[in-house]
Amino acid sequence: MSEQTLYRRAPANKGMRYPADPPTVEEIVAVMREAGAGRSAARLRGMIVVLWRAGLRINEAIMLNETDLSPSTGSITVRFGKGGRRREVGMDSWGWEYLRPWLAHRQELPAGPLFCVMHGCSAGRRWNGSPVPR
Repeated sequence: MSEQTLYRRAPANKGMRYPADPPTVEEIVAVMREAGAGRSAARLRGMIVVLWRAGLRINEAIMLNETDLSPSTGSITVRFGKGGRRREVGMDSWGWEYLRPWLAHRQELPAGPLFCVMHGCSAGRRWNGSPVPR
């Protein structure tokens, strides 16, 4: 068998689908505990809780503004969802409890995106999607 034939062969698992393997509750809580203390940790825990408890995709969470939150009704308005669709999602009281510390820190920064850069000349600007846990 020549070398060219080996490189042209499709992998044995090509086209196969595998079931989702989401993290367990214990694993998510362990990550939240390891975040540490301070503003950066509060922001990270806030991001994790919004992704987990409200079921948002990472880009949906990054695009949230402070005005998209409604703690009194327990809802979050997703203005830029998948396919450009707008929707409203709910989040339980446990999720709001873990988001509150970040909201308190967020008030010290310029108004705008919910999850934003905290330091330097770009403080208050939207987080970039690629380096989220920064």
